[in-house]
Amino acid sequence: MRGIEHHDPVQPDAIELQILAELQRDGRVTTQELAKRVGVSEVTARRKLRRLTGEQIVRIVGVVDPFRVGLKSPVWMGVKVERERLEAVAEAFAAHPAVRYVAMATGNFHLLVEVMASTNQELARYLMEDFTQIEGIIDTETSLILRIYKQMSGWSLTSENDAAAEPPASPGEHG
Repeated sequence: MRGIEHHDPVQPDAIELQILAELQRDGRVTTQELAKRVGVSEVTARRKLRRLTGEQIVRIVGVVDPFRVGLKSPVWMGVKVERERLEAVAEAFAAHPAVRYVAMATGNFHLLVEVMASTNQELARYLMEDFTQIEGIIDTETSLILRIYKQMSGWSLTSENDAAAEPPASPGEHG
């Protein structure tokens, strides 16, 4: 595993950027409503959306609050690994069903890992049994998430400078 495949950057056009912004606000919006909000025909909206999803620029998913669905012990782990085993350790974490996120990082840890557990007992089993079987781990630091203050699925697709320099187009400007 070499991580999630990152393709060459794609520069969405102005309409696609508007579509992406609308999807970040409401991923369940119909294509008809999306076209109306962006100011294009439904055919254009559908074609643009098909390109965005087909090229994996966007995935439309639900964002779940772990606490509301009974995952009472979510944690972030910082993991130091033997450098020559980094890929194998990342693959081992990624294969575990309770692991939601694995990333190589700079700083004090080589990997950042998000783990979702229903109880502290389940978490303890992962930490003391499952993860200790992974060869190449030097050290870990685990932080139990007590409360989530902000969890977003979207972010600005333009820099503040771009947004200030280029006001958004009115819906009627695109056909």
